[in-house]
Amino acid sequence: MSAKNLDKKGRIRNVMVSFRVSSAECKELDNRVKLCGYRTKQDYLLDSVLYQKVNANGNPLMFVKFRQHLDLIYEQLKCLKETGEVDDEIFTPLRTMIEILESISVKMQSN
Repeated sequence: MSAKNLDKKGRIRNVMVSFRVSSAECKELDNRVKLCGYRTKQDYLLDSVLYQKVNANGNPLMFVKFRQHLDLIYEQLKCLKETGEVDDEIFTPLRTMIEILESISVKMQSN
C-alpha cells in the first residue's frame, strides 16, 4: 500500500484538482518547477496558487461571499473562550479577502 499524501499540517490530501494546459505551457511549468527546486509539480502549484499575489476585479457577488465568510468567522470567534484556542485556519479567508481588496484598491488608484 502506498504512503498517504499529507499536507504540512498532517492532513490527508484526498481531493483532486485538475486543469488543462497546452504542450508549451506544460514545458514552461516543468521548467519552472525544476528551476525553483521543487520536488513535485503539486508542491509548486500549491505554493503558487495559495501564496502569490491575488489580482481580482470586484463585483457584487464577490462582496456577498465576503459577507458570508465574515459572518462565519465572526460566529466561530464568538464561540471561543480563550484566544489560545484560535486555529490559524480561521484567518485564511481573511488573508485572501485582504489580498483581493488590496488588489482592487491598487487598480482603482491607478485609474
